[in-house]
Parts: sequence; C-alpha cells; structure tokens
Amino acid sequence: MTNSYGDTQDLFIETIDPADPNHYMEGGRSLPFGVLKERIRIKNSKTADGFQEEEITVRLTNRGPVVSGILKGLDTQNVITMRWSPFETMEPSLGLDQLMKSRNVAEIRDGLRHITTIMLNFVFADRKGHFGWQTTGRIPVRVRGNGLIPFRVTDGRDNWSGWISFEKMPQSYDAGKGWLGTCNHYTVPCDYPYYYTSHASASYRYRRLTELMNSPGKKTVDDHWNFQRDDLNLMARQIVPVMSKALLAHKDTEAMGRILQSWDYHDDPDLAAPAIFQAVYRHFFFAVYQDKLGSDLTKLLIDNPYFWQESLQRMVLAGESSWFPESRDVLFHRAALEAYREMSRLQGDNPQTWKWGRVHHLKLVSPLRLKGFGSGLLGGGSHAMGGSQETLLRARFDYNKPYDVTVSASLRMVADLGDPDKVLAVLPGGVSGRQFDHHHQDQVGPFMSGEKRYWWFSDQKIREHATEKLRLVP
Repeated sequence: MTNSYGDTQDLFIETIDPADPNHYMEGGRSLPFGVLKERIRIKNSKTADGFQEEEITVRLTNRGPVVSGILKGLDTQNVITMRWSPFETMEPSLGLDQLMKSRNVAEIRDGLRHITTIMLNFVFADRKGHFGWQTTGRIPVRVRGNGLIPFRVTDGRDNWSGWISFEKMPQSYDAGKGWLGTCNHYTVPCDYPYYYTSHASASYRYRRLTELMNSPGKKTVDDHWNFQRDDLNLMARQIVPVMSKALLAHKDTEAMGRILQSWDYHDDPDLAAPAIFQAVYRHFFFAVYQDKLGSDLTKLLIDNPYFWQESLQRMVLAGESSWFPESRDVLFHRAALEAYREMSRLQGDNPQTWKWGRVHHLKLVSPLRLKGFGSGLLGGGSHAMGGSQETLLRARFDYNKPYDVTVSASLRMVADLGDPDKVLAVLPGGVSGRQFDHHHQDQVGPFMSGEKRYWWFSDQKIREHATEKLRLVP
C-alpha cells in the first residue's frame, strides 16, 4: 500500500458581489456566504486549565470554505475557497475494515470500492494465484483546467462534472508479466482520459524494482526481504558520469571526482561517494534555480523533490537549459566547492575519509520528548543509515535541513501466502508501546541491520517460539 497522490483539491477565486460584500457571484446570481460558527480550544499556559476557547467564523460557498488569509501562502486580497472531494464522498467508515475480512482478490476489490477518502495504491494477491493493483478514492472530473492553479469562477457552471468511476481508476489485474508493484510513482498511462495528478515520486525506485523483479529466476521470500533494503541509486547512475567528469577537470575537486568515478552507485552508509553525490547535487540545484526564483521559492521547490528530480536530470543529461545561469559543468564545479566546504565542516577535510552514514542518520524519537534534554533517553537512538530518497531502501532527508532521515519505512514485511504460520516483519521500534519496557525498542537493531524476524500466527507456533509469557490479572 502506497500513496497514489490523486489530486482531490482545487482552489477557486470567487467573485464578490460589488453591491454586497457578504454575497458572492454564482454566474448571474448573488448568493449569501454560508456562515458556520466553530469554537476551538487553544493552549494557554496562563489559564487555570491551560486552554482558552475562541470562536471562529467560517464562510462557505457552493464549492467549500474560504481559506484565503488562513492557509499559509494564500495572503491575498482575493477571496479563495477550497473544494475537497472526500468532503463530498466520505462514507461512514474508511473502508479498511472490510479488507481484513476479504478472502480473495474479488472480495478485496469490492472492499476497495468503499475507500473514498484516501488516495492509495493497493497491491494484493490470494492463494489461488490471482493478484491485482487498484487505486482508491474519488478524483473529480474537471471540465476546465487541471487544478494546478486557482480557478477563477466567472459563471455558474460546475467545474467538477462528477467523479472518475472506480472501474476507470488506474488499476491492473493478473498482469501478464507476473507481478505488480508501486513506489509512489506516476502510474497513470499516457493515454489516460482524465487528469489524475501532477505530484508523484520520481520513477527511480519503481525502475529499480522492475530490474529486480525482471531478473532471471523465481523470487523467494528472502529475495523480497532483500529488495526492501536495496540501496542502488538509479538517479546517481544517470547523473554521476556527467558530474564526475566536471569535477575531474579541476584540481580543487579532482579527489571528489575520482571517488564518484569509481562508485558503484550503492548508497552504502560506509562509503564517501553517496555523501559527495547528495551534497554536490543539492548545491547544484540551488546554483540552477536561485537566480531566477529567489531564495524563498527555491527553498520551497527543493523541499518538494517530486516536482523537480526528473526534470532536472533531463536538463543535466541534455547539457544545457534556459534555467542554467552558466554552463552545466561550471555549475557542477561551483556546487562541488560548496559541498566540499559543507562536508569538511561535518567530517574533516579529506574526502577519502567521509562516510554517508556519518551525516545521514535515522533518529528514532519519542512523541513524549521530540528534542532537548531527555529525548535520547526516551527515543530509540540515532543510527547511521544507507539508502536515500531514490532507493528502495527509502531514506529521504529534508533538503533544506540535510541530512537526517525524515521519511523511511514504518514496517518491513514479506508474507508468503503459502505459509499460514508466519510472516517476515520488523518495526523501527518494538513490540511494546510501554515506555522503558524491555520490548519497547527490541526490533530497532534488526530493522537497521536487515536481520530477519518472524511474526508467528498459529497458536502452536506461537507457543513453540515464545520466550516469555505476560499474564494480565484483573
């Protein structure tokens, strides 16, 4: 199950009735704003109970609530409303409960029809050899535009004519290639008749999954377990030959270029090359975009890599672009000098001794104490981690605050449908949620190392593999 990023929200620029600011225009009609009063509680340490109550007024049009002046980035004189499909299509439950009772692919598919609120990719299989992939949620059919920019309301026509039907949502069943998978990537075919999204992961992880799944031989449980920890970076495989050549042309970046030139493109935490690549490419991004976009927009863009990773790669491989303020190789050299200064501060001035895992950490923190004194005691510690945004071993970092991991797997699991007794699974935490319990963090080590752990299901197997017993006495 992964996020499909189906676009369910649109912003609309409303036209206010010039004769009455409490009305908006719906074509030739002047309609009053709907008004909703809501009371909310806000933290206030100066009150007796630590909270204060405030009443807020929400204005509504036929499309949804007014969000201008409220949402960050919408500080405007225009009145802007937001329309969101789950608000109009939400069913009594999320629909996930029905999936737990499904016995085969047909029943799973029927259950997925009722998941209208969340836009997800589901990949599933049954013991009879049937398998499928289905996206969920309700995506509007847009009459004009695609929702990328606010739509100005000029007449009374509804810009959403309905919903993409469940049967026409992106899907596949019993694919001839023998497998299905998703990696948050853009799954919509080029001839798809509807707008689905413009925000999806770059294809690097899915392309690597394709390489592994299409490799010769039958895939075992252990193979699938290892696939989840695969750290081959396909973006680096495309870009590094160009980047290293630019660095090798200058004495002050030659050492970094040599390290990149000999790299096998695995984001191994013990290697220097992944750290050099990520640092240089990050600074290269700023060198490309900052002149035209300015500092604030550039920081906003870099923190949304789904929007730029593959487009920037195309520019790099083409060798030129109107975005480049100087030649590509000059920008790479400039970025490498910035990267050297950055890494020297963090790891010393010898690139040969740098390590990706020295700057790329997974920090497991407790919600009781996210930072500051005591956070290390309550959390699961800080761990050197391989992988990156571009690898199946998912380990994304914040490009504006590099390089600690901000997005990674919350569970690794492989289920063999022919084995009812157990699954392979591990959490980046433990099997107990009780603070200071000795099982609170007992899977952190296996999660980081890749050690296999089994979760047993049958009563007999649970008894056979039990190491201790907890008795709850009323």
